[in-house]
Amino acid sequence: MIDPEYRFSAASGEFWTKDLYTWQIIDFDQRRHFSVTYCTPDIADDDDDKIEATEEICLAKLRKHVDDLDTNVVGIRFSDPTGPITISTSQDDDATSYSNNHLPAGLQLPFPIKAIRFDCLTELDRLYPQVDLVTYVGIPTAGGPAADTKAAFKYWFVSNGMYRKWYELQLWARLPRDHPHIVPFDAVVLDHVRGGVIGFTNVYIPGGTLKETDATVRPFRLSWFQQLLSVVDDLNYRYGIMHQDIAARNLVIDEKDNLRIFDFNFSSRISEYYDPHRDDMKGVIFTLYEILTLDEQYRQVPHAERDTAALLLQQWEKHPDVKLDSEVHEFRKVLDDWLEERKTREFKKVDTWLQWPLMPEPPNGPALVYGPDGEVTGREIRPEVVLMRRDLIKMEEPYLDWERPASYRLGDVLKKRKLQKEVDVPTNITKQGTGKSVEETHRLKKSI
Repeated sequence: MIDPEYRFSAASGEFWTKDLYTWQIIDFDQRRHFSVTYCTPDIADDDDDKIEATEEICLAKLRKHVDDLDTNVVGIRFSDPTGPITISTSQDDDATSYSNNHLPAGLQLPFPIKAIRFDCLTELDRLYPQVDLVTYVGIPTAGGPAADTKAAFKYWFVSNGMYRKWYELQLWARLPRDHPHIVPFDAVVLDHVRGGVIGFTNVYIPGGTLKETDATVRPFRLSWFQQLLSVVDDLNYRYGIMHQDIAARNLVIDEKDNLRIFDFNFSSRISEYYDPHRDDMKGVIFTLYEILTLDEQYRQVPHAERDTAALLLQQWEKHPDVKLDSEVHEFRKVLDDWLEERKTREFKKVDTWLQWPLMPEPPNGPALVYGPDGEVTGREIRPEVVLMRRDLIKMEEPYLDWERPASYRLGDVLKKRKLQKEVDVPTNITKQGTGKSVEETHRLKKSI
């Protein structure tokens, strides 16, 4: 379930008059857009603090009412932060926008890659904004039907942040899938309506991250720490990648008792975009310190202000509840030796360093043409980053419906699906990995 703190995001604000303050707010839980308008004459045009405060007022109002709104509601309006609201179902108030996604060829991958249609995914849980736990039907083999595949699905249903996830897809897909300490990339996910790439999946490893099952529950092993140092060296020197977000929340232990790293959304090529304040050596130091001491105060400090030299001079005291398979001084010795050895190495570009092209220019998409008085005079096909739902409806263009029930209804929906699957009879198979689709095995209608 998405943490309530991160459920909503105010994408933009529109201040039409001094009395109307409208915020376009995204609900990541239901994947819905809302126009939230605060009507008040109490804010002067030049009172920037009060204008900015309208964002939190609108967010608070939507939080209070969102789970009671019908699915056709696109906007709410109010004049009293503690009073009633009025609702809108008019397309004129519909701020829903979608990314105009590139076709798979836009990835320019030099190798074949598995592709899954969005409507073949079944949602199991909502992990973070735009990250779901899903399952999909595997490919049958000569030995019989394949087990369902469980994966983490990272996607973009709004253009904000699309570039970062596209960048992560390009990087992760190029890392070796047989590396023992990297969570494997799984597949790209395609919009089954318009055909574009809307995200990707990585193999899901159960058991929780080191943050979720810390060393008070599962003893932390010296061998796991050594594996972390090994994979960081591989990323930095062999592949030219700086992870830039080394943390217990991005580390898991697989079924073979190996540590694996995942989540490359902050990663960069060392040859460009590298931020020395987020160097992986700093990440390793603070991660080990937090695992041993359970002291997370440094995570609240900006990266540029984190002083690793001062931290290394301190005496690290193991938290009484932390369980280790070796003494603290043994972990520190391994860390200190690694840091000394790293001082003798330099980042030197080699043939194995990963490279990939920049995101292409926006693909062509349908767009309305307006006259001088704002009236619609026609339509055309032109490069578009964002497609507005209200415009697609006016043009009678198909679009992927991202919206889904609120998370508190997820259990009921899954139960209904399970019952439906029990009465369905498999008749055909799905061909995955070629970008071409055939009839599916008891096709799942859509993600929740």
